[in-house]
Amino acid sequence: MREGFRLQGSGFRLVLVLVLVLDPFAQAQTIVLKSGQRVETKGVRRNGDMILGKIEVAGSAGEVGHALSAIAKIEFPEPQGLKNAADLLSQGQPEKALTEIAPVVAYYAPFREVPGAWWAPAAVIRVSALAALGRDVEAEPLAREIQKSATDPETARAANLRIASALLKKQEYERATQICDAAIKESTRPDVLADAWVTKGNVHLAQKEWDAALLAFLRVPVFYRDEKLFMPAALLGSARAYRRLDDIDRAKRSLKDLSAAFPKSAEAAIAQTEMQKM
Repeated sequence: MREGFRLQGSGFRLVLVLVLVLDPFAQAQTIVLKSGQRVETKGVRRNGDMILGKIEVAGSAGEVGHALSAIAKIEFPEPQGLKNAADLLSQGQPEKALTEIAPVVAYYAPFREVPGAWWAPAAVIRVSALAALGRDVEAEPLAREIQKSATDPETARAANLRIASALLKKQEYERATQICDAAIKESTRPDVLADAWVTKGNVHLAQKEWDAALLAFLRVPVFYRDEKLFMPAALLGSARAYRRLDDIDRAKRSLKDLSAAFPKSAEAAIAQTEMQKM
């Protein structure tokens, strides 16, 4: 009998692993209604203005539907692809990050305006990867879409900062600065604040305001050292500001720190070129 149970358990685990490989989003998801009722499901899908949840009752499988207007939120487990893509971005691998985040963005797209869905955070990572690859034509409209649909103000701020980066490239410095200043004033999230200071530093660089640029960039290693995604850009920016201020020793030190700590980042490759200029 024990052997039989082991075989069944092994078979069950094999089926579970296959299901998760074939559909990484096949996990329990809870619909929380505005009435306070919680509906445990085996997965959800959207059909027009209805959210349909897979349920099992007395051994029989079926679906139960709830109007979108009656739903307070859906509790989705955090997708592993979200962390994987963020890690790849911080390692300077935006192409791989795009591949990793694509199925997450696609899966949550139908639920983008539903509280609890992971579409907006995943889309922010996609925008960041596109921006890192210089694909601003794709990044900017997606950032604006996030801004409109994000239910979390911090996610909206993160999207706004991607718009600020696009404005910087268009030399719309005042508008870019306003977005950065608003994020710095209102945000409590370290990654958003690090992004805002880096973007503001780049605005100051573009306007040849070297002292202000340096102070903005140095905020990141001093206050947000754990935000690895923004450290390479902060180190590169500070090196450029030091160089413009004729502090060549500190400029070289920043570039060396960048190359040593983040050798796979896009900024590290730029750092090698800038070192040769010095």
